[in-house]
Amino acid sequence: MAINLRTIDLNLLVIFEALYATKNTSRAAERLGMSQPAVSNALARLRDLIGDPLFVRQSRGLKPTMKAQEVIGPVREALSVIGRQFVAGSSIDLSTYRRQFRIVITDPYEPIMMPPIVRVVAAEAPGVEIECIQPTAGFAELLREGSIDLACSVFPVDTTDLVVKSLGQTDFVIVSRRDHPAITKPLDRATFLTLPQITIGRELRGMTGIEKVHITQNINRRTPYAAAKIWSIPPMVERTDLIAFLPRRFAEEVAGNFHLDLHEVPIEMELQHGYIMWHVNSEHDPGHRWLRESMLQAIHPGWGARPEPSQIDEHVAPTPA
Repeated sequence: MAINLRTIDLNLLVIFEALYATKNTSRAAERLGMSQPAVSNALARLRDLIGDPLFVRQSRGLKPTMKAQEVIGPVREALSVIGRQFVAGSSIDLSTYRRQFRIVITDPYEPIMMPPIVRVVAAEAPGVEIECIQPTAGFAELLREGSIDLACSVFPVDTTDLVVKSLGQTDFVIVSRRDHPAITKPLDRATFLTLPQITIGRELRGMTGIEKVHITQNINRRTPYAAAKIWSIPPMVERTDLIAFLPRRFAEEVAGNFHLDLHEVPIEMELQHGYIMWHVNSEHDPGHRWLRESMLQAIHPGWGARPEPSQIDEHVAPTPA
């Protein structure tokens, strides 16, 4: 069925994109600064216009129909083209800006990047909300479908529809409880090899490269406990005689909240690289630009060496060791 373009309200496309991204009428309304009934009414109008339900309600929110999946790409491309013409180079007024951002972020980055941004939001941006979620293997697809706005990970994605920038590099330290009875400073290799370690769950273990280091150096380590997340490691180390690897900047940030000692790693370790990624359609979004630039500004002064300009070009995607 042919549609007369003059009858299409572009606001309906904006609402459709928000519904597709959030899979939830209430969250779409919050993101757009609208009431939930207004969003529902707009969806009803769009359904009549397209001749398709577009979304089917289910227990976990709205599920896009095949038609919705077919048109979301062209809709986002069109909105991006329009956005580039009207908002490129513009800024936002935080005092009146309304938006909910969703970010995939690994544990070591969150306490470094987010506190200065949250302070600004709390003091100057009453309409801004930020939700950080744990990384998943499919974060690239979440970026493409608009379910998340940004992703911070040690795994870059080599694709032309995502912008990838380096967050720099960091190394690891060993953490132990303060005045560990078996450790004489500095921690030597022989002592290190005898101490049981806390590791992290299998799903996260491959992100650190620590397993590979032990295998390549033929080091057998005893790991009686695997923590569900990196944030669980500091209190566990504080209350046991186990030691653990942690990224240096993360360990320095949280050590003051726990009775921990930090030790240089007595074996050879490769540096860890991190990346921040977003979809190309968000490149010229002024609110998105404010958030990602704030995150980059927060991370570079304190996290390892600041990358050279060549390291932060778009689509940097070396395969991590």
